[in-house]
Amino acid sequence: MGGKNAVIVLADADMDKTLGGVVQGAFGSTGQRCTATSRVIVESSVFEPFMEQLISRTSALKIGDGMDRAVDVSPLSSQYQFDKVLEYIGVGTEEGANLVYGGHAVRGGSFDEGYYVEPTIFTDVNPSMRIAQEEIFGPVLTVFEAKDLDEAIDIANSVQFGLSSSIYTKDITQALHYVEQVEAGIVHVNAPTLGGEVHLPFGGLKASGAGTREQGTEAVNFFSEVISVYIDYAGARAQAKFI
Repeated sequence: MGGKNAVIVLADADMDKTLGGVVQGAFGSTGQRCTATSRVIVESSVFEPFMEQLISRTSALKIGDGMDRAVDVSPLSSQYQFDKVLEYIGVGTEEGANLVYGGHAVRGGSFDEGYYVEPTIFTDVNPSMRIAQEEIFGPVLTVFEAKDLDEAIDIANSVQFGLSSSIYTKDITQALHYVEQVEAGIVHVNAPTLGGEVHLPFGGLKASGAGTREQGTEAVNFFSEVISVYIDYAGARAQAKFI
């Protein structure tokens, strides 16, 4: 599908619920989902307390074997993906983003048997940076500050992808404004960017997917070819009456 999914956090959001959704969305499945949270855009008035709590929650995550139910962050899928994620982390620092948490491979003991990378958070990210534009498919989160909802939506829409997006707010008017303006095929309000219900259409806009939808009734169209059939069942005598 391809995604660079964004979460918008407004000042009135339920912060505990928001942080749970962001951490789950960014680092659950080690960021290896097309609907994983790649970007967070936070309203300026709550940016600092949000970052403090985000780092605190991220630091509490347990890294290890994904078969262990107590583990929060498991290894990446391959050497290729491991190298790719570390390369992007290096690109982020070279571009001038502020690496505020993580950013390293996890080594030693059983960690040497897998492809482990720490959950990683960047701030001071410009929307034009590669780490803000390109799909990393790993546990790397970029965080932006926005003065209001309109600026946050502009940042959210500033990528080539349009798969999933989310907003956390208690203001239904702001939420509906976001729903109307955000460029994403899947839109969440007060929920993580992850996944989708099987009975609803699943797919993205722009460079996310091929334009068709999976799941729900749209799945019939996804797996179907449309054929138009014209049948003239009138005989020659009936046709002659119209001449």
